[in-house]
Amino acid sequence: MTSKINFILNDELIETEINPATVLLDFVRNQRLTGTKEGCKEGDCGACTVLTGELYNGDIKYRSVNSCLIPLQNVTGKHIVTIEGINQNDDLLNPLQQAFVDEGASQCGFCTPGFIISLTGFFLNNTAEDNFSVLDALDGNICRCTGHNSIIRAAETISEKFKFILNTNGTKLKYLTDNKIIPEYFLSVKNRLEKLKSENSSNMPFSCTKYFIGGGTDLFVQRPDEMLSSDISFLSGNINLTGIIEKDGKCIVGSSTTVTELLESSIIKRIIPGIDRFAELFGSTPIRNSATVGGNLNNASPIGDMTAFFMGLNSSVILKNGNSKREIPLNKFYKGYKVTDRNPDEMMEAINFTIPSVNYFFNFEKVSKRTYLDIATVNTAILINVENGSITNVNISAGGVGPTPLYLFNTCNFLNSKELNFKNIKEAITIADSEITPISDARGSSEYKRLLLSRLLYLHFITLFPEIINLKDTL
Repeated sequence: MTSKINFILNDELIETEINPATVLLDFVRNQRLTGTKEGCKEGDCGACTVLTGELYNGDIKYRSVNSCLIPLQNVTGKHIVTIEGINQNDDLLNPLQQAFVDEGASQCGFCTPGFIISLTGFFLNNTAEDNFSVLDALDGNICRCTGHNSIIRAAETISEKFKFILNTNGTKLKYLTDNKIIPEYFLSVKNRLEKLKSENSSNMPFSCTKYFIGGGTDLFVQRPDEMLSSDISFLSGNINLTGIIEKDGKCIVGSSTTVTELLESSIIKRIIPGIDRFAELFGSTPIRNSATVGGNLNNASPIGDMTAFFMGLNSSVILKNGNSKREIPLNKFYKGYKVTDRNPDEMMEAINFTIPSVNYFFNFEKVSKRTYLDIATVNTAILINVENGSITNVNISAGGVGPTPLYLFNTCNFLNSKELNFKNIKEAITIADSEITPISDARGSSEYKRLLLSRLLYLHFITLFPEIINLKDTL
């Protein structure tokens, strides 16, 4: 299978006919742009980081992504920036590169292009109002030579020196080019992307295929060769599947909405004010920039973070086959390990949940071997309504404690209409333990996972209702 692909690679227009499942990393290296490195090829090390620029509301939004996991079809009509694309015409180092030299932040040099690209994305993407530090922008990059202290110094030094650029929203590209952080060709990219957009106005048709691919951040780790030889429908970027809206008392999230877009949504932030606290638990910045909500839910992993998140919100999924649609509660969508109720010819169009009214509280918790950027050992979410000291409604999800993501039906049924007190919370956690069937694996023993879930359930209530329960009560 081949497809016509066109995009801007640095300052060059690429027009090619190629297998659309070819990952971007392989393509750019075959173009002799070898500054982008192949490290883990799992989206974990960041050596392959590039920027994708896409038109949003008449402007360009740049995101850092792992090129080892991005199929070429998903970059159609976009601006792709590799390390070669930020070099200046006079062959001098730009200020970001120079800061790495000054601080001795490059040792073997293998990881350095990825760090520089992520740092460039920070200046292109953020404003002074964003609750986002320069070190957050580097959370998807690893230095295997353990040179992180010098890298941190370089990043903090350069962000402090050019922090004024973060206040220049409308003229940011001009300031960045004037200060030689990016080359001048960036100033013409917007018009070039608008031309590409008009040429690529139609979305790829959906067909009865073996795979529907969203961000591809899992499929291209697990089955990259199979992707090259399979019939695929690409969903990422389809305008009918992206975006977040409110309608008839519900919040509707398009299945191709990325995790980053979800976390940045003003609608989601208003419904779940504390969502910024959870953001850093959902993978690294480059993964969040690519991974789609629908992809995470369809993956059917029993430890999917988005699955636990949306199941905690008592969400439903909308499946589509041509003009036919059906809606299934997410807590009934999973039929077995990696098995869902979706038919092969159906695609997930959207996820929706009823917007909670007054006196509600939401919390998400997760434990993994690494605090951040790692696959969960156990995760859980809760949405609870409380009136006059009594629980009027509660939804609790649990991941990593069974072959499928779990909705704790018995626990929720017990808590509904109960007084919110420690005695009832403690009994509910005993009931939760009877609902789960964890197994021992590389992430922990079954006993450890039972203990983790009980502690995380207590943590929900400690976080949301510190006046009712504290840590000492649970010991």
